[in-house]
Amino acid sequence: MHVLDIKEGQRIDRCEMSVFDLDRPLPLVIQPRQGEQIGLLEVAANKDALDALLAQYGAILFRGFDVASKEAFNDFISHASSDALFYSERSSPRHAVYRNIYTSTDHPPDKEIVQHSEQSYNKSFPRRIFFYCEKPSPIGGNTPIADARKIYKRIPGDIVSTFEKRHYRYSRCFWQVMGTTWQTAFQTPEKSKVEEYCRNNDIHFEWFPDDVLKTYQVRHTTAYHPVTGEPCWFNHCTFFNLLSLDEETQEILSCSFEPNELPNQTFYGDGGIIEDAVIRTLQDAYKAETVEFEWKQGDVIMIDNILVTHGRRSYQGERSLLCGMSDITHWENVREKTHA
Repeated sequence: MHVLDIKEGQRIDRCEMSVFDLDRPLPLVIQPRQGEQIGLLEVAANKDALDALLAQYGAILFRGFDVASKEAFNDFISHASSDALFYSERSSPRHAVYRNIYTSTDHPPDKEIVQHSEQSYNKSFPRRIFFYCEKPSPIGGNTPIADARKIYKRIPGDIVSTFEKRHYRYSRCFWQVMGTTWQTAFQTPEKSKVEEYCRNNDIHFEWFPDDVLKTYQVRHTTAYHPVTGEPCWFNHCTFFNLLSLDEETQEILSCSFEPNELPNQTFYGDGGIIEDAVIRTLQDAYKAETVEFEWKQGDVIMIDNILVTHGRRSYQGERSLLCGMSDITHWENVREKTHA
């Protein structure tokens, strides 16, 4: 660990701030100074300092504090940010454990989850996402993260320009026999409520026999941070593309469905096929900026969802990681640079 000399106004009494790697200072680590007794809610009271640190570093790992329950985790989110949000327009399997605190994911443990920006495909999304480690897995299970500002700079300019002109399209087919059902995704069994949600959130929808629903939404790829004004690669264009799945799943799906009938797939905003080489370039940009740390029991991380992406390594054994989201943000407020 490398202890940092934090400038006045961002220091937190009785706490030490450090990073794992000076060359890649992500995340910032805040922990009690040796011999000090301080609760995480006391740290949360330093909201202005935490806000400034989060805007600078993108993610803060709180380590060595007594976080003994999901209720305590929920209280920290409310004090450090705002009340945890309901998980809407779902794509990842997870379930609630307390109010709006959820399992981080119920995805099979042997599968990797690639880097993504939480709910960036929604018209509105959480600006902050929190994870709490109830129990780290004995093997694997890290939560790798990456700086979306650096990802944006790493992507070739011609690719960025193409997406900023054409945007990208996220297409979903709810086949009812595999993947997420539309009832789960939209948290309702009523078609009329699904249709209302789609109309209110700029989602094109079409019903087919056997209750099959097809949707697509066109979204931007670049978000400008509402505080710093920095451009960030903020989207699910790579995450939901067939090429981001493991090879076995790719083969099964490509043999079973046409591109526009896949459970999840991405295209250019006008419906054009995104070239494989472009997706590979985007994947390489994420990988080049990815860093990770090993979870310890009681760890809590606060991530600025626009500034930093996250994923999950596969794991073996028992693992319990909880998630909460806060600070609802609207795409219309970040798609153009309005802050310096």
